[in-house]
Amino acid sequence: MTTLPIHPGTPPPAPAATRTGTVKGTTRRPEVDPGLFRRELDSLIRPEGLKFSRHAQKRLEMRGIEFTPQGLDRIEKAVDKAEQKGSRDAVVLAGDMALVVNVRNRAVVTVMNRDNMQESVITNIDTAVFA
Repeated sequence: MTTLPIHPGTPPPAPAATRTGTVKGTTRRPEVDPGLFRRELDSLIRPEGLKFSRHAQKRLEMRGIEFTPQGLDRIEKAVDKAEQKGSRDAVVLAGDMALVVNVRNRAVVTVMNRDNMQESVITNIDTAVFA
């Protein structure tokens, strides 16, 4: 065991320095969009096309509504636009039809034609898209 000489009036050795706080000359990490990862992941795992809920399927049958491939493509592009704007739930107005869509799940909740839109109220949407 080694002993250090103690001289009267000499302060004891300082404890080991710890690195807390910021150090001059360091750079901060760039700001990151918190939703970026979620959007990228969703774009990779998202199934192609729109899904139709059971309710929407019943309304399609009951009201005799059919979509052409071009019409569905227009609606999907409208949902894509709503998604880019950060929409959660949207009404897509396409011709004489209105579709209420959960944008995040890409699921059509209900469908209305012009006759069913008369005096209807659509609630819990944050976006309207004209397709």
